[in-house]
Amino acid sequence: MSADDGSTASRHDPALAPFLSLHDVDAGYGETQVLRGVSLDVKQGEIVSLVGRNGAGKTTTLRTITGVVAPTAGSITFRGESIDSLDAVDTAKRGISLVPEERRIFPKLTVRENLEIAAYGGAADREGLSIDAVLDTFENLAERTDNPGSSLSGGEQQMLTIGRALVSGADLILLDEPTEGLAPYIVQDVVDAVRDLNERGITVLLVEQNVHVALELADRNYVIDQGEIVWEGSSRALEADEEVLDKYLGITA
Repeated sequence: MSADDGSTASRHDPALAPFLSLHDVDAGYGETQVLRGVSLDVKQGEIVSLVGRNGAGKTTTLRTITGVVAPTAGSITFRGESIDSLDAVDTAKRGISLVPEERRIFPKLTVRENLEIAAYGGAADREGLSIDAVLDTFENLAERTDNPGSSLSGGEQQMLTIGRALVSGADLILLDEPTEGLAPYIVQDVVDAVRDLNERGITVLLVEQNVHVALELADRNYVIDQGEIVWEGSSRALEADEEVLDKYLGITA
């Protein structure tokens, strides 16, 4: 199912070839199939969201893109080249960075040390932002450069994981539930940070349980249910589709 509100849903040229493309992708864990024929496209410069209930296959989709989970069928291309046989290290070298829900910062290292480590093993042919530029972007981190990661708040840890992706030279960032567990006023800081990095030219695929955040940020949205894409369209169209919001996302008007 798809929807089109008749307007230009994205501020980007729809004629551009997809930056990232999944076509009929199946994937899972052992004998458990999670994704069933998932197809989605992300154009360069877009923010695209993937939303759905818990267990719908959102995180598995991101892990399959990055090579943590190997697809059992279908194809994945990035910049027009196949990446479905690459592992996580080689995918990162292509310029794709996953910001995981668990954040996975190094708790005993300082903020600056966490950022310094991110410069290694990232995109092979592109330099990321300098550490000073990242700290200028995230003022809270700039005030805590010598603090260990374990002393940061949840929101600050999320900023640090995004900052590491910027330092690594990624030009496609996969964000997995970036606002999960954060206070409302911190959620807005994360929203502003995602918008800022997108304005720097970084493409974003956003997995988000908070549908309102997805609607605020995304140019386009995909809804996934039981491992299948069941709807796609603009934020305006999704916000107006009460049936989809209720059936697949548990949101009632």
